[in-house]
Amino acid sequence: MRHTIRLALASLLLLAGTALGQQTVRIAQSLSHNTLNPAATTGLADASVERVIFEGLVGLDKDLKIVPELATSWTISPDATVFTFELRQGVTFQDGTAFNADAVKAYFDWATDKNNKTSARAQSLYANVKSIDVLGPYEVRFTLTAPDATFLSNIALYNGRILSPASIQKYGADVGRHPVGTGPFKFVSWQEGQKITVEANDSYWGPKPKVQRIEFIEVPNAATRVAMLQSGEADFIESLPAQLVASVNQSPNLEAVISKSTYARIFPLNTHFKPFTDVRVRQALNYAVDKEQLVKVAVQGYGTVMDSPVPQTVRGYAAQTPYQYDPEKAKQLLAEAGYPNGFSFTVLTFNSTEFKTAGQVIQTMLAKVGVKVELNPTERGALVSQIFKPLSETQLEGSLVGASTPNGDADRTLTQSFATSSFPPAFNNWSFYSNPEVDKLIQEGRSTGDQAKRDQIYAQAQSIIWKDAPWIFLYSPDNIAGQSKKLTGVYYMPGQTIDARGAAFSN
Repeated sequence: MRHTIRLALASLLLLAGTALGQQTVRIAQSLSHNTLNPAATTGLADASVERVIFEGLVGLDKDLKIVPELATSWTISPDATVFTFELRQGVTFQDGTAFNADAVKAYFDWATDKNNKTSARAQSLYANVKSIDVLGPYEVRFTLTAPDATFLSNIALYNGRILSPASIQKYGADVGRHPVGTGPFKFVSWQEGQKITVEANDSYWGPKPKVQRIEFIEVPNAATRVAMLQSGEADFIESLPAQLVASVNQSPNLEAVISKSTYARIFPLNTHFKPFTDVRVRQALNYAVDKEQLVKVAVQGYGTVMDSPVPQTVRGYAAQTPYQYDPEKAKQLLAEAGYPNGFSFTVLTFNSTEFKTAGQVIQTMLAKVGVKVELNPTERGALVSQIFKPLSETQLEGSLVGASTPNGDADRTLTQSFATSSFPPAFNNWSFYSNPEVDKLIQEGRSTGDQAKRDQIYAQAQSIIWKDAPWIFLYSPDNIAGQSKKLTGVYYMPGQTIDARGAAFSN
């Protein structure tokens, strides 16, 4: 009898353990966690955790469309200087604090305060906020110092997610370790260098979470992440290398999830250094690289050849006439520019597998038109310190790097990569490209709230940049994740953050 009872109890415990396991989603991330303060966040891993804890006035869905969150509607003045939000009622923060217009003002006043040493990212992103006015209990108005139609896209980013004012008062500079938002999950614990755990927020205003707990686990090594997925220690893994897709898909219980990204692999050429001062040379290098073949080799075909300076997933993207692979045309242009025998230059790039492989492929292709490339693979920290030197100090001739448009708006790409005001160290104009007409168009696009007009303006800018060819335009790599087939509702966003708010297990 006792033996039978013990067996029955063991079976019940096993069943209970299985049921509990199905209530916990385990997500393996490639990057470490630094802070859960949205106003300071720059890392993708942090932003993914924050996605389930916090909400903003508006957000971005999986297609990068702007959608309501804590605001139910909004209006934009014709000159894009005044943004007015109607707020959702009946919402409370996870500490019981009421959400209202005063809470919105308190957060953004704090986040944009130049004396606040814990909100540098928000201060930079929302530096154009002139005033924030409470118009009623659930209505708030932002007035900007200058027209900026991108404000709505920027406030939809993770830096615009709203902290409980009470938590700011309570924790001060340490608020990033005690996150309190209005989202469907609330913070439980942070094991440094290991994982962050959140659990369901039973008082959430919207659809209730479908799982009890989510663990965000730090796993830098890609092979280890795959092994965890295969063993069941992880239900979802991000940054799955293209070379490991087949390994994941071989398992009947697993699948690789592939989607388009806002990222681009780019090859900026320093337009102030000869021979790249000549547009014919820059165009020649675009014709000399077989982009389709490059995608096949560097990312196993999981990517899209660029046909614009702006990724295809971004609002305002306008397709251009591709630079088809044509080595003979490349040689002709080089000869016309005075380089019939080619030339040599050095290229800075990352020391990761993808970038080194892409660099070697490009090196081989350019050699066929007489251009010799010396690759300088470098670890991330050293590369960043070199690539952001000002024009007066840089010795950089060319680089093979990446760029992204996390807010999904073409202004972001055009401004940070091609505006004269974005020369390093300010932003990412690593080619030191300057065209007054492009600068003018960027400002015009920012100065109207009419998206159709903005699209037309940005299309003109893209056409000019494409012909000026300050980059060798390469490809946008796909986002690749791996997951259990039982898991639903977890999305790998185009900007490579994870949205796990709707996580659930199927039977």
